[in-house]
Amino acid sequence: MFSNGYQPIHLFRYNLNTKVIFILAGVTESLEVLILPDGQWRFNDGAA
Repeated sequence: MFSNGYQPIHLFRYNLNTKVIFILAGVTESLEVLILPDGQWRFNDGAA
């Protein structure tokens, strides 16, 4: 999604404890995406 839209990736983080990948990308709008261990992904809306 990011590479096809030519969105720069600012931060890529892997949490060893939760096995969740966090990606922060975008130019004018920040896109926050969480990739869960089962392969599902969702936009991070900041809610706990």
